Amino acid sequence: MNENSEIPPAENASRRSFIKKTATAAAATAATSNLLKTPVYGQNQAPSTGKVIGANDRIAVGYIGVGSQGMAHVRHQKTHAQANNIVQAAVCDLYQKRLQAAQKYIGLPDSDAYADHRKLLERKDIDAIVVATVDNWHAQVAIDAMEAGKHVYGEKPLARYLEEGFAIHDTVKRTKKVFQIGSQYCADPMIHKAAAWIKEGKLGPLVWGQGSYCRNNPKNDEWQYPIDQDANESNLDWNRWLGKAPKIPFNAQHYFSWHKYYTYNSGIVGNLLPHKFLPLMLATGNPEFPRRVVCTGTRKISTNREITDTTHLITEFPSGLTLVIAGTTCNEFGLPDVLRGRKARIEFSSSSNYVELKPERIFSEEIEAEKFTHPQKIGDVPTLEKNWFDCIRSGATPFANIDLAIKAHVVLGLSEMSERLSLTLLFDEKTRTIKTGDGKVVSPISYDSMVPVSA
Repeated sequence: MNENSEIPPAENASRRSFIKKTATAAAATAATSNLLKTPVYGQNQAPSTGKVIGANDRIAVGYIGVGSQGMAHVRHQKTHAQANNIVQAAVCDLYQKRLQAAQKYIGLPDSDAYADHRKLLERKDIDAIVVATVDNWHAQVAIDAMEAGKHVYGEKPLARYLEEGFAIHDTVKRTKKVFQIGSQYCADPMIHKAAAWIKEGKLGPLVWGQGSYCRNNPKNDEWQYPIDQDANESNLDWNRWLGKAPKIPFNAQHYFSWHKYYTYNSGIVGNLLPHKFLPLMLATGNPEFPRRVVCTGTRKISTNREITDTTHLITEFPSGLTLVIAGTTCNEFGLPDVLRGRKARIEFSSSSNYVELKPERIFSEEIEAEKFTHPQKIGDVPTLEKNWFDCIRSGATPFANIDLAIKAHVVLGLSEMSERLSLTLLFDEKTRTIKTGDGKVVSPISYDSMVPVSA
């Protein structure tokens, strides 16, 4: 840990003074009894409204989950704290070593570090929460935060399973909190330029699009992380970390390399493909729920994990648009990102905010070729974070909002089901019903219906 990264004592004292001044005296006792009860997804309970944040008000942020991704947000937001007018008010993690490291990095007293996220959410002075937990806790923490009156930045994927995603969506709509899903490519200017071109009719009806997230690990050990030998059940709340996942004895491999196991995540579908589906759906200008989804996955090269190493999915939308997306950890040569319409196509750069509109030959006299470039770094996380803070103050709709997030979540949730159950699935957005082509209703998979994955 870099000691020079700590906030000077004077600044730290000023921050604590701000938090204390904005805190409600009866906060702890008033909220404890309710927040320590686990909410039932979708129940009709009255949420805490939280305070109204004005254009010039400082936003107090809490961080739940400060592993590698959570700390990335902590670092970004510390760097841009003054520009975003925020204060980093509290941290929470189930592993004491990580908790203490985050606490030290920000410069927080012990009273601002929590092992239980519900205790952090009792704080009336905290306005917004960054959720960067293991995937099987995304839904519960996000919902708890919104019920406590907090705005939420939730790491992708939206949730572990389909129904949890709908529970987040319904809670956002009911509480009216500002929710942003953490796919930074949704902040790329080229995505919004593409959406503008499509809304202007320059592509004509959309036909199909493609994209991929492909990489190749030389050691063939993707998502294999070093085990911290300091971790044990005396300083890590293992049973709580498991959450709704099946209870097993403490397993450091599962804790540090949880991405390898279906119990905690959906593999390539949830880890990589959200970064393709979310921005591509946003770029269409009119994101839709899927009509039909089919996905295949194989694991013929990787041997140290449950999840597949190569995945291909096809999604048909009600408008007629079809997206073809591939993902692999065994070959880095992927498909370029393209959206095709009847009259033209859009080609996206993979390295910069550069996009081209190219007319079809037979429409070249009607549609002019166009190019757009922007100096913003592609996939810039601080830009997406700033957008979230700005929308909390203004009430505007964030780039990666809940309406986009839930539609992509359904695609990805059905993709996992299709891959693991070997089914082509149809979705009815009005009833949220999943069926096979012959009309048979399929129940969403969940923590209680895990099926073995074949090699």
